[in-house]
Amino acid sequence: MDNTSLLNHIKGKINTTGPMTFAGFMEIALYHEKWGYYTNNAVLGRHGDFYTSSHVSPIFGLMLARQLNEMWTEAGKPNKWELIEYGPGEGLLARDILMALQKEFPDLFTSLRYRAMETSPALAARQRDLWKNPELHHANMSWIKNLDEVSPEPFHGCIFSNELVDAFPVHIVRQTRDGLKELYVMIKDDQLKLVTGEPSTHDLDHYFARQGITLAEGQTAEVNLNAFNWLMSVANHINKGFIIIIDYGALAEELYSQARFDGTLRCFHQHQLKTSPLKNIGQQDITASVNFTALQKWGIDAGLCNLGTISQSQFLINLGILDELKPKQEYSYDPALMKKTMAVKQLIMPEGMGQTFKVLIQSKGFKNPPTLSGMRAGRGI
Repeated sequence: MDNTSLLNHIKGKINTTGPMTFAGFMEIALYHEKWGYYTNNAVLGRHGDFYTSSHVSPIFGLMLARQLNEMWTEAGKPNKWELIEYGPGEGLLARDILMALQKEFPDLFTSLRYRAMETSPALAARQRDLWKNPELHHANMSWIKNLDEVSPEPFHGCIFSNELVDAFPVHIVRQTRDGLKELYVMIKDDQLKLVTGEPSTHDLDHYFARQGITLAEGQTAEVNLNAFNWLMSVANHINKGFIIIIDYGALAEELYSQARFDGTLRCFHQHQLKTSPLKNIGQQDITASVNFTALQKWGIDAGLCNLGTISQSQFLINLGILDELKPKQEYSYDPALMKKTMAVKQLIMPEGMGQTFKVLIQSKGFKNPPTLSGMRAGRGI
């Protein structure tokens, strides 16, 4: 069921200013300060609308902790290292990373300043409750609303996200015999409908030209211009360090292939895939697959070095996740180990999250590109 207040708000804007881009609609549906899905209604976890790798097992955080320690070492082990997570969700991944660092890499834990970039008051409240864990008592943790709060000057550290970019508002385009068109949200018979119009910005044409992509006639696709703005912003704040992006998506040639003729936009409500983004407004997640080719090219524009894009499966295997499944005693039954094994399978197997999710790591400020364990064989997907 739609949030009536949010639906009326959207209709009011359309009646005032005319049809809005789908990106504008998606921005309101997900992030409106009072009625947006992520602002107040998101339900995460196995019993919610969706869950992330951090919901599967703390071992995911342990693997990231290993990679973060290697990054810090490559940067010369500075005594102040910023770790900034965009969209921490319920805070599970931060908890798991920090607890792993405290146990296995205490020197980095001491130098670390973890910053949560969270826009949702409801999710920030959940994070605060979770991080009251006594084991995190000595962790240097705080919330920020923008990177200028970290430092007025570019800093040393790592900015990372897990399932963030896929939730950025996207434009929807369709190739026609008359050229590229954009889909807009308008009102017809008192209902929200998608209609075709001229592109709202020349950036949409440039987006496909830059990647050498030509859509087939009738093909629909999503364009995430917000990802460009975000990547440029975070890159400008790093003096020496890294950016980690973990998300589901593909390279451009696969993302815009005939196999995805109708695009990748999808909606989730209580773990059910929904077909229409114009229904359940404010009550469902709206998301689209991430274009990792675009992120790589934009990274170069921002002065970043692409260290690799790799499947989550290979990334975790490179960092030793399979070693965590070795039994302590031969021929002994260990229920905890069995549970961990099932979690690892979900994280790395193709039918789970292993191939669907990708990991992109970019660096800045190094004379020579650092060699990271997680990125072995990571030049392609």
